[in-house]
Amino acid sequence: MIDGRMKLRHIACFLEVAARSGFGRAADALGLTQPAVSRAIAELEDILGAPLFERGRGGAVLTPQGIAFRTHAGAAFAELGRGIDTLRRPAAGDVVLKVGALPTVAARIMPGAIRRAKEMGLDATIAIEAGSNGWLLDLLTEGRLDLVVGRLAEPKAMMGLTFEHLYSEPIVFVARRGHPADTGHPVGLVELARHPFIMPGPGSIIRPEIDRLFLMEGLAGPAERIETTDASFSRAYVGASDAVWVISHGVVAGDLDAGTLVRLPLSMSISGGPVGLTTRAGHAPLPQAAIFLEALREVARAL
Repeated sequence: MIDGRMKLRHIACFLEVAARSGFGRAADALGLTQPAVSRAIAELEDILGAPLFERGRGGAVLTPQGIAFRTHAGAAFAELGRGIDTLRRPAAGDVVLKVGALPTVAARIMPGAIRRAKEMGLDATIAIEAGSNGWLLDLLTEGRLDLVVGRLAEPKAMMGLTFEHLYSEPIVFVARRGHPADTGHPVGLVELARHPFIMPGPGSIIRPEIDRLFLMEGLAGPAERIETTDASFSRAYVGASDAVWVISHGVVAGDLDAGTLVRLPLSMSISGGPVGLTTRAGHAPLPQAAIFLEALREVARAL
């Protein structure tokens, strides 16, 4: 039975602090003062009889109890919001389908999926939230997204979520046409590492695979590198230099088809892992979400 002392403001503050890993950032997002947010969390911890956050100079980190509570609190908060939306937006066309999309994979599948969903009769506004895989899964857990198109995360991050495999996407090494390594013959990583590299930062989900490849070749990494997930910057920089860009194939598929970039034939293969749909476990999707999910599956099968 829910303790009568627990209020919606407690849950809202908890979810915001968890999402933003800090009391100050959560207060700004909620339009409250930091002491008010801190007080709400302290009250919630007293009600639950368990610590929910570890406080430190770097921010607030969920405890194991906080992780467990977040899964259920986020889902309940989302269902409440969905019920309110049902009353406020009775018309089907007023439904907003909130989709999280990992930038490194969204470019390959999202445009076609949206077109196909519209052909299948989807009558809803699609709001796309782009961000890192971890950030999107946090939003999904809290009910702020209906689904996420991204990569399979570690088991800990998948608590309360389900993953459906759509396709596997390789990680590719690309460069401008006419690059010194663009010879048409397989090139070794040791040779490529002499050039500047552009690659995702340590927090990205494909970075461990990239680092592992270098270690297999006995290399700590490229001598010179720029870490970013900004595709626009990376295209511009690669096009004007001898840099090598390491990225998911879907991000540069159009560039490769157009011939503005070339895929360097690395002598070793590197797999980027599965790409798929992540949804909240045990929650039936909205009818509009079900249409979009089927459209995503159709487009993925055609890849």
